Amino acid sequence: MRNRLMELLLAAATILALLSPAFAQQPVPRTPEGKPDLSGLWVRTDDVPGSLGNADSFSDEEPSMTPWAQARFRAAREGVANPDDQGREDLDPLLWPYCMPPGLPRIYLRTGTSTFEIGQTRDRLYMVFEVHSTGRAIYLDGRKHLDGAPDMFMGNSIGRWDGNTLLVETKGLNGLLTWLDSLGHPMTSSLRMEERFMRTDHDTLAIDFLFDDLKAYTKPWTGRKVHALMPDWGLLEYTHCEERGRREYLQNVLKGDKGP
Repeated sequence: MRNRLMELLLAAATILALLSPAFAQQPVPRTPEGKPDLSGLWVRTDDVPGSLGNADSFSDEEPSMTPWAQARFRAAREGVANPDDQGREDLDPLLWPYCMPPGLPRIYLRTGTSTFEIGQTRDRLYMVFEVHSTGRAIYLDGRKHLDGAPDMFMGNSIGRWDGNTLLVETKGLNGLLTWLDSLGHPMTSSLRMEERFMRTDHDTLAIDFLFDDLKAYTKPWTGRKVHALMPDWGLLEYTHCEERGRREYLQNVLKGDKGP
């Protein structure tokens, strides 16, 4: 499991590299079709210009919530003194004993690790997140959203290119089984999420978000996250509840059995 402090230090080193003249001269790579190549291993950076919110949120401003969402949010925040801290641990669907996947969009935030890798082809973009080794496919072949498909933690994502920007629309999310962010903002299965992926330079990937869920929010609202390229990193494993589950399994099932 990657040490979070090391992650932040390496991200800071990458940000410093962005300022060097040699780095600035590197062009954005492109695919054989001439599109920006978004491939690479990326980690979220919250302290660079343009990135909104903190490690647990998408925006610097509080979204306008419906009465239902306000009640859910107040419950998730009850007893949490610092407004920048995560929501109540006993109500967090990620944590013990629930151990739900973070799902979209929360998987981009501080859910143990913010690292993901992108692989890109002509008609697909694949994302693998370090959390739960979660995979996501974004279809670029002109298809429509799945009709009648069950709601999923990663939803159903369809993308298209608009110049150098990849526009992605995601529907069919498990709204009530996760939080939208780590602060405890709720969401419903009506959420429609838009992402705009932009490789602003060789080592920087910016993603603009739009959240449209009128059952939870009175109007659509936006956010932005910026990611730094980590070419020398490799994906590790991070599983929620692993430490507690491992301890209980060792005690209750293996009972000291160290194997042959």
